[in-house]
Amino acid sequence: MRFIILFLLLIPVASAQEYLFRDYTISIAPDYQGNVVEEVSFTVVDLGGNISAVEYAIAAVPSQVRVYDDEGELEVFMEDSTLVVPLRKKLHAGESQRLRFVFTLPGIVSSYRGDSILTMSYVPEVRVVNFTFMVKLPRGSVLVSEQRGAGEAVAAVYPTPERILTDGEHIIVRWKKWELSPGESFRIFVMYTTVGQKQRSGYALVLAGLALGVALTYAYFYYQRKRRGEERRRVVKLVLREDEQKIYDLLTEKGEILQEEIVRRTGFSKAKVSKLVRNLEEKGIIKKEPYRKTNRLILKKEFGGEG
Repeated sequence: MRFIILFLLLIPVASAQEYLFRDYTISIAPDYQGNVVEEVSFTVVDLGGNISAVEYAIAAVPSQVRVYDDEGELEVFMEDSTLVVPLRKKLHAGESQRLRFVFTLPGIVSSYRGDSILTMSYVPEVRVVNFTFMVKLPRGSVLVSEQRGAGEAVAAVYPTPERILTDGEHIIVRWKKWELSPGESFRIFVMYTTVGQKQRSGYALVLAGLALGVALTYAYFYYQRKRRGEERRRVVKLVLREDEQKIYDLLTEKGEILQEEIVRRTGFSKAKVSKLVRNLEEKGIIKKEPYRKTNRLILKKEFGGEG
């Protein structure tokens, strides 16, 4: 199986001085046309270099570029594929400045057999402390199931994310690392698919009909709540492997279960169940509480539980 992989190399630099980046967050929001809106925020900490400007090198030509500090919008200049942002005042040893970049990158998302593929790499030139990378999928999009072909298997998300969550309209995939060293590459891979426009329009017509009349208002909200729950459960299953789905199905029966009961009902070994539970916990789908000599596993509300 071969994929056309597009690497986007983001390299923030300032000058050949001593500094670091703290609380660094990259947020990517792809649209339906294959473009992405990117928001990057970080705090520049001067360690003795007297920084007066920050440069941000991008391996693609951005548009609609905006840069902000705590006081408002800053001037930004484009030199080749590098954004140059003069600071309001020069930083001295121990001083810091929070910056936020917002821009659009064209044609970043590629396609494979009708699915969308987003892959990007971030490589810092200086030390980064408290790093977060997030991808917010377009509305109506879901992560695809594991793809297999020619003896190979490709998961929908790489590397294993810190959490997969939802804001009610979008699926959000999030990774976290406490520290990145200079030159250390952090690469993400996300494969997703989008529900057809006709299907979304059909849902809208149904909801509009249910909204008519006072008597149907209650039914409308009940239907919405039930549909959202069904969609969440469907989305969750798309990002779980087969053995993880078996545990998830047990949890959806009553919202919580003891870990030792999973061993009995699935026939899995204790070691395998422990690993699967840890995976579900890392994905933010369940929470685990000690209970006597085992653990009580509770399905979180946003994924159909009550906990």
